[in-house]
Amino acid sequence: MKVKELIDFMADLTLKTGYPVPVPKDFAYKWATNLNFNKKGKIVLYTGALYQLIPYIESLSVYLKAMELSDEGAYLALRFARNIPIKLINTIIVPEPSLIEWSNKVLLNIANLLLKSKIEFSYLYDKDIYSGVLLYDMGDEEKFEIHARKVFNILKESGAEEIITVDPHTTFILKNIYPKYIKEFNFDVKSYLELINIENGMKNEETITIHDSCIYARGLSIIDKPRSLLLNKGYNINEAMRSKKLTFCCGGPVESIFPSLSNAIAKNRVKELSSLSNKIVTMCPICYINLKKVSKDYNSTIYDISELLSR
Repeated sequence: MKVKELIDFMADLTLKTGYPVPVPKDFAYKWATNLNFNKKGKIVLYTGALYQLIPYIESLSVYLKAMELSDEGAYLALRFARNIPIKLINTIIVPEPSLIEWSNKVLLNIANLLLKSKIEFSYLYDKDIYSGVLLYDMGDEEKFEIHARKVFNILKESGAEEIITVDPHTTFILKNIYPKYIKEFNFDVKSYLELINIENGMKNEETITIHDSCIYARGLSIIDKPRSLLLNKGYNINEAMRSKKLTFCCGGPVESIFPSLSNAIAKNRVKELSSLSNKIVTMCPICYINLKKVSKDYNSTIYDISELLSR
């Protein structure tokens, strides 16, 4: 597969639209359309649109698999994709409505968990663009820096001093990488999981197992807080041998280049986790969708942690 063409396509599209794949104009903020959050404030919820992107990325997986098998096919597909008129996007990329509903529900859950924890925040709505983390991960530092500067300017104009994030990739890139490229980037960045509180609840006799995000666990040391939140909610936790800082990859990060390898890694992981519980908890949208694809083979259900904490 011609990896460079794929990287260039995603990078150019990110600089042009704010997102690495073709998406409808209002997809990122539909979940908050009727909530009337202030657009400016000292504390800003920045989703980075990763949860919202998952349904659209998943709808492209068929094309990615075909591209993996053919260098020439990949080249032609990407060349065509570069010139897709925005108005034709919805006829070519058709995400599952259930996945869109899921991603919107997760973001609503997170917002409600923050509000219940008495944390007031503003939201960027149409300026809630992608963080650019994929450009950085794929090595296109030049275009990543250009996009990161755009995100920084949006956050600065919002009056933000503190940034609340909702996924590990966005949290890590803002907290640890942006300051290396933008000296003025001095926001206090925290995942919502670090901020919310759950009162001690009664045992509900449900046993779960946790798939730790590699980035949360090893990159940000966010390990104990998610567990205390789940325990306070009343869940029993069966820990996998490969958990916490020793967690194992879901396979998602390589899907855009090697879908078959990604699928094999996911099967390995779900097989391991399902031996402990058929209820597997994730904290990352990429982990969620990649494990979900193979979960039926192991009679397991994948949950985002916000779904269980909001019950």
